[in-house]
Amino acid sequence: MKFKTTAIALAVAGSVATPMAAQADVYASARIGIHNVDTGGVSETSVGGVASRFGIRSETDLGNGMTGFGRYEWGVSTEGDGVLSRRHAYVGLKGDFGSVLAGQTYHTFYNHLVGPLDIPWVGSGFAMVDYVGRTAEALTYSGGTGGVSWGATGYFNSNATADNGAPETLDGFELAATFGIGDMSLGVGARDIDTERDATTTSAAVEDEDPVIGATLSGIGLGGASLGVGIQKQEDDTSVTLEADVGNIYFHYEMLDCDKDTKNFNCSGAPKSSGAPDTSPSIITIGYNQSLGRNTTMWYEVNSYDADTGDSDDDATGVYATLKYDIQ
Repeated sequence: MKFKTTAIALAVAGSVATPMAAQADVYASARIGIHNVDTGGVSETSVGGVASRFGIRSETDLGNGMTGFGRYEWGVSTEGDGVLSRRHAYVGLKGDFGSVLAGQTYHTFYNHLVGPLDIPWVGSGFAMVDYVGRTAEALTYSGGTGGVSWGATGYFNSNATADNGAPETLDGFELAATFGIGDMSLGVGARDIDTERDATTTSAAVEDEDPVIGATLSGIGLGGASLGVGIQKQEDDTSVTLEADVGNIYFHYEMLDCDKDTKNFNCSGAPKSSGAPDTSPSIITIGYNQSLGRNTTMWYEVNSYDADTGDSDDDATGVYATLKYDIQ
Protein backbone atom coordinates (compact mmCIF):
# COMPACT_ATOMS: atom_id res chain seq x y z
CA MET A 1 0.00 0.00 0.00
CA LYS A 2 2.86 2.37 0.87
CA PHE A 3 4.48 1.62 -2.49
CA LYS A 4 1.21 2.36 -4.33
CA THR A 5 0.77 5.65 -2.44
CA THR A 6 4.31 6.70 -3.29
CA ALA A 7 3.80 5.84 -6.97
CA ILE A 8 0.58 7.89 -7.10
CA ALA A 9 2.35 10.83 -5.43
CA LEU A 10 5.17 10.69 -7.96
CA ALA A 11 2.70 10.52 -10.84
CA VAL A 12 0.82 13.57 -9.55
CA ALA A 13 4.09 15.44 -9.05
CA GLY A 14 5.10 14.56 -12.59
CA SER A 15 1.85 15.84 -14.05
CA VAL A 16 2.20 19.11 -12.15
CA ALA A 17 5.80 19.55 -13.30
CA THR A 18 5.04 18.93 -16.96
CA PRO A 19 4.07 22.55 -17.81
CA MET A 20 7.43 23.64 -16.39
CA ALA A 21 9.40 21.43 -18.77
CA ALA A 22 10.89 22.64 -22.01
CA GLN A 23 8.79 21.78 -25.05
CA ALA A 24 11.22 21.30 -27.94
CA ASP A 25 10.08 21.61 -31.55
CA VAL A 26 12.36 20.08 -34.17
CA TYR A 27 11.43 21.10 -37.72
CA ALA A 28 12.73 21.29 -41.28
CA SER A 29 11.64 22.70 -44.62
CA ALA A 30 12.95 21.27 -47.89
CA ARG A 31 12.60 23.65 -50.85
CA ILE A 32 13.92 22.46 -54.19
CA GLY A 33 12.82 23.35 -57.69
CA ILE A 34 13.63 24.23 -61.28
CA HIS A 35 15.00 27.72 -61.87
CA ASN A 36 15.92 29.71 -64.95
CA VAL A 37 17.92 32.91 -64.56
CA ASP A 38 18.77 35.13 -67.53
CA THR A 39 21.52 37.66 -66.82
CA GLY A 40 22.71 39.88 -69.61
CA GLY A 41 21.27 37.55 -72.26
CA VAL A 42 22.96 34.47 -70.79
CA SER A 43 20.31 31.98 -69.69
CA GLU A 44 20.99 29.22 -67.17
CA THR A 45 18.54 26.53 -66.02
CA SER A 46 19.24 24.51 -62.90
CA VAL A 47 17.66 22.30 -60.28
CA GLY A 48 18.51 23.45 -56.78
CA GLY A 49 17.41 24.52 -53.35
CA VAL A 50 15.87 27.83 -52.33
CA ALA A 51 16.50 28.55 -48.65
CA SER A 52 15.93 25.03 -47.32
CA ARG A 53 16.44 24.90 -43.56
CA PHE A 54 16.16 22.90 -40.35
CA GLY A 55 16.15 23.90 -36.72
CA ILE A 56 15.02 23.46 -33.16
CA ARG A 57 13.12 25.85 -30.89
CA SER A 58 11.87 25.53 -27.35
CA GLU A 59 10.03 27.33 -24.58
CA THR A 60 10.07 26.77 -20.83
CA ASP A 61 7.45 28.06 -18.39
CA LEU A 62 9.51 29.48 -15.54
CA GLY A 63 6.51 29.42 -13.20
CA ASN A 64 6.65 33.11 -12.21
CA GLY A 65 4.81 34.71 -15.12
CA MET A 66 7.85 34.47 -17.37
CA THR A 67 8.84 32.10 -20.15
CA GLY A 68 12.33 31.31 -21.36
CA PHE A 69 12.80 30.55 -25.05
CA GLY A 70 15.50 29.87 -27.61
CA ARG A 71 16.03 28.86 -31.20
CA TYR A 72 18.73 27.63 -33.55
CA GLU A 73 18.12 27.33 -37.29
CA TRP A 74 20.50 26.50 -40.14
CA GLY A 75 20.12 27.05 -43.87
CA VAL A 76 21.02 24.13 -46.11
CA SER A 77 22.59 24.63 -49.53
CA THR A 78 22.14 21.86 -52.08
CA GLU A 79 25.30 22.78 -53.97
CA GLY A 80 28.12 20.24 -53.89
CA ASP A 81 28.09 18.30 -50.64
CA GLY A 82 25.83 20.89 -49.06
CA VAL A 83 26.79 23.88 -46.93
CA LEU A 84 25.24 24.93 -43.61
CA SER A 85 24.71 28.56 -42.70
CA ARG A 86 23.29 30.01 -39.51
CA ARG A 87 19.89 31.68 -39.95
CA HIS A 88 18.60 32.09 -36.38
CA ALA A 89 20.45 31.84 -33.08
CA TYR A 90 18.86 33.54 -30.09
CA VAL A 91 17.68 33.21 -26.49
CA GLY A 92 15.19 35.31 -24.58
CA LEU A 93 12.61 35.91 -21.88
CA LYS A 94 8.98 36.96 -22.24
CA GLY A 95 6.16 37.84 -19.88
CA ASP A 96 3.66 40.58 -19.09
CA PHE A 97 6.42 43.12 -19.75
CA GLY A 98 6.83 41.97 -23.36
CA SER A 99 9.90 40.09 -24.54
CA VAL A 100 13.65 40.53 -24.63
CA LEU A 101 15.89 38.45 -26.89
CA ALA A 102 19.55 38.45 -27.80
CA GLY A 103 21.15 36.99 -30.90
CA GLN A 104 20.56 36.60 -34.61
CA THR A 105 17.05 36.77 -36.04
CA TYR A 106 14.59 39.28 -37.54
CA HIS A 107 14.68 42.40 -35.41
CA THR A 108 12.69 45.61 -35.00
CA PHE A 109 13.03 47.36 -38.37
CA TYR A 110 12.27 44.20 -40.33
CA ASN A 111 9.35 43.15 -38.14
CA HIS A 112 7.53 46.49 -38.35
CA LEU A 113 8.51 47.97 -41.74
CA VAL A 114 10.02 45.38 -44.10
CA GLY A 115 8.37 42.08 -43.16
CA PRO A 116 4.74 43.10 -43.86
CA LEU A 117 5.67 43.62 -47.55
CA ASP A 118 8.37 40.95 -47.89
CA ILE A 119 6.00 38.46 -49.51
CA PRO A 120 7.96 37.03 -52.49
CA TRP A 121 10.02 33.90 -51.97
CA VAL A 122 12.96 35.28 -54.00
CA GLY A 123 12.20 38.60 -55.70
CA SER A 124 12.29 41.21 -52.95
CA GLY A 125 14.81 43.40 -51.14
CA PHE A 126 16.85 44.39 -54.20
CA ALA A 127 15.68 48.00 -54.58
CA MET A 128 15.14 49.31 -51.05
CA VAL A 129 17.15 51.98 -49.30
CA ASP A 130 17.90 49.48 -46.56
CA TYR A 131 16.64 45.90 -46.84
CA VAL A 132 17.04 44.36 -43.40
CA GLY A 133 16.66 40.61 -42.98
CA ARG A 134 18.13 38.50 -40.21
CA THR A 135 20.83 40.39 -38.34
CA ALA A 136 23.13 39.40 -35.49
CA GLU A 137 24.90 41.02 -32.56
CA ALA A 138 21.59 42.49 -31.43
CA LEU A 139 19.49 42.88 -28.31
CA THR A 140 15.77 43.47 -28.97
CA TYR A 141 12.86 44.46 -26.74
CA SER A 142 9.28 44.01 -28.03
CA GLY A 143 6.11 45.12 -26.32
CA GLY A 144 2.56 46.22 -27.01
CA THR A 145 -0.84 47.07 -25.70
CA GLY A 146 -4.24 47.21 -27.38
CA GLY A 147 -3.77 47.83 -31.09
CA VAL A 148 -0.22 49.14 -30.75
CA SER A 149 3.03 47.17 -30.75
CA TRP A 150 6.55 48.52 -30.55
CA GLY A 151 10.17 47.46 -30.43
CA ALA A 152 13.74 48.63 -29.96
CA THR A 153 16.98 46.97 -31.05
CA GLY A 154 20.58 47.73 -30.16
CA TYR A 155 23.54 46.36 -32.15
CA PHE A 156 26.80 45.59 -30.40
CA ASN A 157 30.07 44.84 -32.15
CA SER A 158 33.17 44.28 -30.06
CA ASN A 159 35.34 45.42 -32.99
CA ALA A 160 33.55 48.74 -33.51
CA THR A 161 35.44 51.98 -32.89
CA ALA A 162 34.37 55.62 -32.76
CA ASP A 163 35.82 58.33 -35.00
CA ASN A 164 38.53 59.04 -32.42
CA GLY A 165 39.58 55.38 -32.41
CA ALA A 166 38.14 54.64 -28.96
CA PRO A 167 36.08 51.44 -28.44
CA GLU A 168 32.40 51.93 -29.29
CA THR A 169 29.84 49.79 -27.49
CA LEU A 170 26.65 50.62 -29.41
CA ASP A 171 27.11 50.08 -33.14
CA GLY A 172 23.56 51.04 -34.11
CA PHE A 173 19.89 50.96 -33.14
CA GLU A 174 16.38 50.44 -34.51
CA LEU A 175 13.12 51.92 -33.18
CA ALA A 176 9.65 51.18 -34.58
CA ALA A 177 5.97 50.89 -33.73
CA THR A 178 2.91 49.47 -35.49
CA PHE A 179 -0.60 50.86 -35.07
CA GLY A 180 -3.76 48.92 -35.88
CA ILE A 181 -6.22 50.97 -37.94
CA GLY A 182 -9.24 48.77 -38.53
CA ASP A 183 -8.02 45.93 -40.73
CA MET A 184 -4.90 47.92 -41.66
CA SER A 185 -1.55 48.20 -39.94
CA LEU A 186 0.68 51.28 -40.01
CA GLY A 187 4.32 50.76 -39.11
CA VAL A 188 6.75 53.64 -38.60
CA GLY A 189 10.36 53.46 -37.57
CA ALA A 190 14.01 54.42 -37.91
CA ARG A 191 17.30 52.59 -38.24
CA ASP A 192 20.73 54.11 -37.63
CA ILE A 193 23.64 51.74 -38.26
CA ASP A 194 27.30 52.65 -38.69
CA THR A 195 28.12 51.37 -42.21
CA GLU A 196 31.26 53.42 -42.83
CA ARG A 197 33.73 51.83 -45.27
CA ASP A 198 37.22 52.91 -46.27
CA ALA A 199 38.03 54.20 -49.75
CA THR A 200 39.38 50.85 -50.98
CA THR A 201 36.10 49.01 -50.36
CA THR A 202 34.12 47.75 -53.34
CA SER A 203 31.27 46.43 -51.20
CA ALA A 204 27.72 47.35 -52.20
CA ALA A 205 27.27 48.56 -48.62
CA VAL A 206 27.93 52.24 -49.23
CA GLU A 207 29.36 54.76 -46.82
CA ASP A 208 26.47 56.59 -45.21
CA GLU A 209 25.93 57.20 -41.51
CA ASP A 210 22.61 59.03 -41.85
CA PRO A 211 19.61 57.25 -40.31
CA VAL A 212 16.99 55.49 -42.42
CA ILE A 213 13.38 56.38 -41.64
CA GLY A 214 10.34 54.64 -43.05
CA ALA A 215 6.65 53.83 -42.93
CA THR A 216 4.60 50.84 -44.10
CA LEU A 217 0.84 50.62 -44.49
CA SER A 218 -0.42 47.06 -45.06
CA GLY A 219 -3.78 45.29 -45.11
CA ILE A 220 -5.49 47.90 -47.29
CA GLY A 221 -8.67 46.27 -48.57
CA LEU A 222 -9.73 46.96 -52.16
CA GLY A 223 -12.41 44.64 -53.47
CA GLY A 224 -10.99 41.14 -53.17
CA ALA A 225 -7.39 42.40 -52.99
CA SER A 226 -5.14 43.30 -50.10
CA LEU A 227 -2.69 46.13 -50.77
CA GLY A 228 0.39 47.45 -49.03
CA VAL A 229 2.79 50.34 -49.55
CA GLY A 230 6.10 51.19 -47.92
CA ILE A 231 8.54 54.07 -48.15
CA GLN A 232 12.08 54.43 -46.85
CA LYS A 233 14.24 57.54 -46.90
CA GLN A 234 17.89 58.23 -46.15
CA GLU A 235 18.87 61.81 -46.86
CA ASP A 236 18.38 62.15 -50.67
CA ASP A 237 17.71 58.43 -51.26
CA THR A 238 14.11 57.22 -51.40
CA SER A 239 12.59 53.82 -52.07
CA VAL A 240 8.97 52.82 -52.59
CA THR A 241 7.57 49.29 -52.23
CA LEU A 242 4.13 48.21 -53.44
CA GLU A 243 2.45 44.89 -52.63
CA ALA A 244 -0.85 43.42 -53.86
CA ASP A 245 -2.37 40.04 -53.03
CA VAL A 246 -5.43 38.51 -54.68
CA GLY A 247 -6.09 35.03 -53.36
CA ASN A 248 -2.93 33.00 -53.96
CA ILE A 249 -1.51 35.49 -56.46
CA TYR A 250 0.85 38.26 -55.37
CA PHE A 251 2.43 41.25 -57.09
CA HIS A 252 5.51 43.02 -55.69
CA TYR A 253 7.29 46.16 -56.91
CA GLU A 254 10.27 48.06 -55.57
CA MET A 255 11.90 51.24 -56.89
CA LEU A 256 14.94 52.99 -55.45
CA ASP A 257 15.60 56.64 -56.35
CA CYS A 258 19.22 56.96 -55.33
CA ASP A 259 21.33 60.12 -55.16
CA LYS A 260 24.08 59.12 -52.78
CA ASP A 261 26.28 61.93 -51.50
CA THR A 262 29.20 60.40 -49.63
CA LYS A 263 32.93 60.88 -49.61
CA ASN A 264 33.90 57.70 -51.41
CA PHE A 265 30.97 55.80 -52.89
CA ASN A 266 28.04 56.17 -55.25
CA CYS A 267 24.71 54.31 -55.21
CA SER A 268 26.07 51.15 -56.81
CA GLY A 269 28.69 50.83 -54.08
CA ALA A 270 31.52 51.58 -56.52
CA PRO A 271 34.21 54.11 -55.54
CA LYS A 272 33.42 57.62 -56.80
CA SER A 273 36.85 57.66 -58.44
CA SER A 274 35.63 54.94 -60.84
CA GLY A 275 33.24 57.36 -62.53
CA ALA A 276 30.35 54.87 -62.28
CA PRO A 277 26.96 56.62 -62.24
CA ASP A 278 24.43 56.65 -59.44
CA THR A 279 21.76 54.04 -60.02
CA SER A 280 18.01 53.82 -59.44
CA PRO A 281 17.26 50.09 -59.65
CA SER A 282 13.79 48.50 -59.67
CA ILE A 283 12.33 45.00 -59.48
CA ILE A 284 8.93 43.57 -60.42
CA THR A 285 7.83 40.19 -59.08
CA ILE A 286 4.69 38.15 -59.78
CA GLY A 287 4.06 34.88 -57.95
CA TYR A 288 1.52 32.19 -57.15
CA ASN A 289 1.27 29.83 -54.16
CA GLN A 290 -0.40 26.45 -54.71
CA SER A 291 -1.22 24.20 -51.77
CA LEU A 292 -0.91 20.52 -52.66
CA GLY A 293 -2.04 19.23 -49.29
CA ARG A 294 -0.77 18.98 -45.75
CA ASN A 295 2.76 20.43 -45.34
CA THR A 296 3.22 20.57 -49.13
CA THR A 297 3.25 23.74 -51.23
CA MET A 298 4.27 24.56 -54.77
CA TRP A 299 5.21 28.14 -55.55
CA TYR A 300 5.88 29.83 -58.86
CA GLU A 301 7.59 33.17 -59.26
CA VAL A 302 8.82 35.45 -62.06
CA ASN A 303 10.93 38.50 -61.33
CA SER A 304 12.63 41.11 -63.48
CA TYR A 305 15.44 43.26 -62.06
CA ASP A 306 16.59 46.49 -63.76
CA ALA A 307 19.94 47.62 -62.34
CA ASP A 308 19.74 51.00 -64.12
CA THR A 309 23.45 51.01 -64.88
CA GLY A 310 23.05 51.54 -68.61
CA ASP A 311 24.46 48.06 -69.18
CA SER A 312 21.90 45.35 -69.96
CA ASP A 313 24.38 42.74 -68.74
CA ASP A 314 23.61 43.91 -65.19
CA ASP A 315 19.85 43.23 -65.56
CA ALA A 316 18.34 39.86 -64.71
CA THR A 317 15.13 37.88 -65.11
CA GLY A 318 14.35 34.83 -62.99
CA VAL A 319 11.69 32.13 -63.31
CA TYR A 320 11.19 29.74 -60.39
CA ALA A 321 9.03 26.67 -59.81
CA THR A 322 9.76 25.23 -56.38
CA LEU A 323 8.27 22.46 -54.27
CA LYS A 324 8.29 23.07 -50.51
CA TYR A 325 7.73 20.27 -48.02
CA ASP A 326 7.64 21.05 -44.30
CA ILE A 327 8.82 18.36 -41.88
CA GLN A 328 7.31 18.83 -38.45
